[in-house]
Amino acid sequence: MRWLAIILLLAVAANAYTISDYPSFFAKNGTFKATYVVSDESPALDVISATVISTALARYNLTTEIGTSRIDSEITDITKYNAIIIASPCESNAALKLEGNPSPCYKNLGGSAGYIKLFENNGNVQILITGLTAQDRNKAAKFLAQQRLNQLKLKTYILSTGTNSKPPFFEQMNQTKNTSSANSSTQNITLPPPVEIKNETNTTLKNNSANTTKTIKPKAPVGKYEPMAQMPKKKTLWQRFTSWLKSLFS
Repeated sequence: MRWLAIILLLAVAANAYTISDYPSFFAKNGTFKATYVVSDESPALDVISATVISTALARYNLTTEIGTSRIDSEITDITKYNAIIIASPCESNAALKLEGNPSPCYKNLGGSAGYIKLFENNGNVQILITGLTAQDRNKAAKFLAQQRLNQLKLKTYILSTGTNSKPPFFEQMNQTKNTSSANSSTQNITLPPPVEIKNETNTTLKNNSANTTKTIKPKAPVGKYEPMAQMPKKKTLWQRFTSWLKSLFS
């Protein structure tokens, strides 16, 4: 019984797909049998991304069936389809279900990143091309369509997109900071009441906030400056002594 369980596990592991197997799990008799899914209000760039993937199938000698594109509201259960979903879980129920209904919806997505994720449900395979923005998703779609994938023995691949996209949480924080800065820079500033100075013989200084009066007497006027005709000569020790004696009897 134990050996039977091990054999079954090995069989399941052997049939498990990775991104390196793309697009073989969608191919049948030279035809690409998968449904392209975008959100109901998808940006034009998501539709272009689906076209990029479809056009690139020629390198695998595959053709796409006509009428395989759907919008999200036409899909009741994405796990019943072989599908390529190009959408954000915040805009698509199909993407949200494959991601495990995260809360918030962008929980599994980082900024400036595109994601290629492979899921297997009910014997079907779903490829989710996702990211915070259509630009992030377009980068991931081009990678899937144009790059060699034989080394990607995994179910999730993340690539840097350089789009500078950020989760809404951080965008809201930046907006809050900017609003706070704007409010603090434009707030009204109350200045203290002015000080009145009267120029009179006795100057009176009034401070309205303290209701006190202080009288300041004017200083004596300074005489007119008259430059000296010449610098005084320095007296000798004897001259200073005689001047001192004269001062005693004067």
